[in-house]
Amino acid sequence: SKPPQHPKTRLQEWAQGKGLPLPDYKLSGQKGPDHAPTFDITLYVQGYEPVTAEGRSRQAAEKAVAEKFFLLN
Repeated sequence: SKPPQHPKTRLQEWAQGKGLPLPDYKLSGQKGPDHAPTFDITLYVQGYEPVTAEGRSRQAAEKAVAEKFFLLN
């Protein structure tokens, strides 16, 4: 069996399979102290409502928002 796919990779392949442009991840906010910020990322996929999630790093927030997209759609 193959290892589970990273959510961002899965989302990109899903979008390409549907003939959609690549998903667009935008930083929509940052809060907290400089030594421990929290990042808000909004994900845009053509034809779908934007989805926002947060994480302790930009990468964690992007992973979280990709996972959330699949839960909602």
